[in-house]
Amino acid sequence: MRLSQPLSPLIVTPCLLLVLLAGIASAAIGGSTFALTLTDLFNAVLGDAQNLAAQLVLGDAQNLAAQLVLTIRLPRVLIAATVGAALALAGTLMQGITRNPLASPALFGLNAGAGCLLVLVQTGLLPVPLPLMLATALGAALAGGLVLMLGGGLQGRIHPVRVVLAGVAVTALLTAMTRSLLILDEQAQAVVDWLSGSLVDADWHHWQQLWPWVLPAGLATLWLAQPLNLLALGEEMAAGLGVSPRRLRLQASLLVVILAATSVAVTGPIAFVGLLVPHLGRALVGSDHRVLLPLVAVLGAALMVWADLLSRLLVFPAETPVGLVTALIGAPCFLWLAARQRGAS
Repeated sequence: MRLSQPLSPLIVTPCLLLVLLAGIASAAIGGSTFALTLTDLFNAVLGDAQNLAAQLVLGDAQNLAAQLVLTIRLPRVLIAATVGAALALAGTLMQGITRNPLASPALFGLNAGAGCLLVLVQTGLLPVPLPLMLATALGAALAGGLVLMLGGGLQGRIHPVRVVLAGVAVTALLTAMTRSLLILDEQAQAVVDWLSGSLVDADWHHWQQLWPWVLPAGLATLWLAQPLNLLALGEEMAAGLGVSPRRLRLQASLLVVILAATSVAVTGPIAFVGLLVPHLGRALVGSDHRVLLPLVAVLGAALMVWADLLSRLLVFPAETPVGLVTALIGAPCFLWLAARQRGAS
């Protein structure tokens, strides 16, 4: 395990600047024909506090620029950054508890489970009506639990190879079920855009659904940082140092479900963020989760905001699903990282 480096300003500052620059570009350009100057943008956001509060709460913007930024572009930037941070933290936790570098919310069936149960609710095949957030969370939890069980969770020792094979099999099964339902039932076509991963309709309502879950769950991941470091030494060593591997996996799995399911409920399945960003973080600061977890949250936010901006610019005036953009960015980057690590070994 590579030794950790301190989370120095030389690493944090560029990452924060990436988020800030992406947010400014996204709010100013936004992929639309109505581009704003920096002066328009700052005047819209940095007005007096009373007017800003009225704009956010009541939608009472005094001019078109302020209305565009504060009602459409700003919530989209905040949601993209929050979802990116949540997925990056979820992927880091999953790789930590399984000690498997390929672990991610998508690979463990969380995205497929959330999508499948949502389609079942939309088609009426599930007799119990469930809200969107609850349906995605329940689907993600059931799929993730099944993968962990097949990967050796019931025996108290998760096998890294078995859990990946189980994740691939469960994901393939649930994806096939979802596609079959989409073909057979016209009512399910309403969730096709959601299944591709999109921020098209993101607004303050979605933001209010997102942050009360992601913020406390994200902060709670920091509490598990040191136990995850001990688990990386081996289960026997961790148990000897006072960490229960089974309890730690249960706690981390609960946080993963909250982070991933809440994000999927708002944006739909987003690929590669939870898989790629933890590897980027470890390449920068090592494997100490006390340093790694805060860094991947910032990196995930930056990646997601830039991907959202690209999704609006690639085929303007149409909009590319952000899930496709993250896959286009993540796949070559992950292959480069894998080749680099193979060459280093």
